[in-house]
Amino acid sequence: MPASSRSWPRRPELLLLTACAALTRFWGLFSPHAVVFDEVHYEKYVADYLARVFYVDVHPPLANQIFALAAKLFGVPIATLAGPHPAPVLRVVPALAGTLIIPVFYVLLRRLGASRRLATLGGALLLLDNALLVESRVLVPDSMLVLFGLSAVTVFLGARRCTGRARLWRLAATAALAGLAVTMKWTGLSALGLIGVIWLYDAWRARGGWRRTVWEGAVLVAIPVAIYTSVFAVHFAWMDRSGPGNMFMSGPFKATLIGSPNYRADARLSFADKFLELNVAMRQEDAALVGVSNSSASPWYSWPLIQHAITFWAGPVLPDGRRATIFLEGNPVVWYGIPVALLLGGIGLALRRARARAWREPLIILGAAYLFNFLPFMLIHRLMYQYSYFMAFVYSLGLAVIAVGAWAGELEPRVAPPDGAAAAAGGWRFPRGPRAAIYYGILIAALAGFVWFAPVTYGWPLSPQAFRARFALVERHF
Repeated sequence: MPASSRSWPRRPELLLLTACAALTRFWGLFSPHAVVFDEVHYEKYVADYLARVFYVDVHPPLANQIFALAAKLFGVPIATLAGPHPAPVLRVVPALAGTLIIPVFYVLLRRLGASRRLATLGGALLLLDNALLVESRVLVPDSMLVLFGLSAVTVFLGARRCTGRARLWRLAATAALAGLAVTMKWTGLSALGLIGVIWLYDAWRARGGWRRTVWEGAVLVAIPVAIYTSVFAVHFAWMDRSGPGNMFMSGPFKATLIGSPNYRADARLSFADKFLELNVAMRQEDAALVGVSNSSASPWYSWPLIQHAITFWAGPVLPDGRRATIFLEGNPVVWYGIPVALLLGGIGLALRRARARAWREPLIILGAAYLFNFLPFMLIHRLMYQYSYFMAFVYSLGLAVIAVGAWAGELEPRVAPPDGAAAAAGGWRFPRGPRAAIYYGILIAALAGFVWFAPVTYGWPLSPQAFRARFALVERHF
């Protein structure tokens, strides 16, 4: 597999992908100057943080701590955050995370064996997805969740090729990133679960010394636990005043909050007790969403079909009848192209079993990553939304790219393929002949889909006819 740790100047395509990602994420980021979608909730949480008043959210507090730190650095007043006023400058945080997702995905594909031009194609397709783009331009934590989870798996794949101290440091970085993911949202646990399964398989296959196995296992467990508990320790130390979260907590807990009716200066409650009680309260609040309905919600099995767009913002109707709106809707060329690519790649590998055997491991890793991030939602019965599928979507795109690449000989050989197929070299090569037509045809089609949905991605005014035309094929719930 390629050594993706080489310097960026030797990978101009990586610089280009990152620059384009930054351009699409930051272009017009402060427009609309209005509260968009769930920004109303996160601005309130940030206001509570700055005022140090206690609240309860269904998610761990890391995202709100990061947003609160940004608000402090940018000088956003508490009055703005607590009222019905927008704070668009805070969108810089998710936009930065959304930008970094693209180069991380490129590196992931390279570590799984993709040639430079194949990894560039995969990165470009992810870059041109409108749904992930919209989520990266709004004050919500999902782009950070995807970045941390994807980075953890990517760093771990690099650690698998290392030995000694270098391997241990990379495993520590893996554990830290996985810990940040699960402290962003509990669904981030999927990254740590996937890494744990692969690590256990590697340990069993290597049958190495038990001391190394114990050390590595301790690193992969202890660091995420330390990060998770440390974030809550900061939360309790800072949020020491009575607030809207009081109603969810016990009397002894409320007795520790300044301003609470039963506050006592000598009240003591251990960190372990507060930690357990708040996590239970978060779980109860999450369960309270069972049976609640929302027109933007959708069941988990519908997500791959992008059949339910989410309204993020709608502006006033203009005098000429046009209206600006923002919808979370995926690029249909990318989303519907994934099952087509998987079908073609699967058929091709079935006919060329030698190649399928040579690239079985990357395909299994990506397939397992997809299942780890999708199937658990079968067990969740509360309100859910399309953006919960983003991590699984990224892995499904990676699986499609690697499957087609393995079939077409676009992967860099770790060992010579048994059928003698030539794979792409480490240097950049532009596709030629029929492959060039397919390669650039895919890019042009994805770019056309991106441009077609750009008005409802960026909130540009559209006539009613133009608006309906964009959802005629993919939307059945308007």
